[in-house]
Amino acid sequence: MPLMARRALCCLAVAALAVVASLGAVVSLGLAPAARASIGGRASIGVGVQADPVRLGGVAHPGGSYSLPSLYVVNTGTQTESISVTVRRLSSGPGRTVPASWIAIGTATRQLIPRQQVLIPLRLVLPGSAAPGSYRSDIVVTGSPGVASGGVRFGAAAATPLEFRLTPGPAAGGWLGIAAWRWWLTVVLVLLAAIAIGVWRTGLRVRIETKSAGGRYA
Repeated sequence: MPLMARRALCCLAVAALAVVASLGAVVSLGLAPAARASIGGRASIGVGVQADPVRLGGVAHPGGSYSLPSLYVVNTGTQTESISVTVRRLSSGPGRTVPASWIAIGTATRQLIPRQQVLIPLRLVLPGSAAPGSYRSDIVVTGSPGVASGGVRFGAAAATPLEFRLTPGPAAGGWLGIAAWRWWLTVVLVLLAAIAIGVWRTGLRVRIETKSAGGRYA
């Protein structure tokens, strides 16, 4: 084969390899997990959450307020993350969608350095008009879109299910939403007040006598 033809074939082979390599880079970026994105191996952003669902241990009642298990979040990237936490329905399946206003999200730190972990408090606050049934949504943690490449800014997000069951009746632990210990304290105070008033009205007097060394009462 002439020398010029060989050189031409070599140039075509190099160009083909370059195209394949560039396509492979694009495909790898497109298939990167949503919770992590890496650009050129130099920097990465990512957030992770617990695998187990956030699930209320018992049943809930309309008008009640319940502590949910705290949400575990970790910064899995190499960049500082400013995370946000929201409630959205992502997964399919039975159950009513949880209104975002029913979930109070604690004010734990939202600025995470690389590999930092945090527990974010969660609380379920139900209105008195809440309909009974099973509820299901997702708690979504979104990181800051901090990595840019080729004019495209990449972000990361992760989610875990949120589940609980709502049954009719007054809120657990009290009547009309009042804690049980408050009712018992009120009852005890009322009884003590009634005894004091009865003693005062009957004129009952209590006399305390002490016996001296000589056997006489003082």
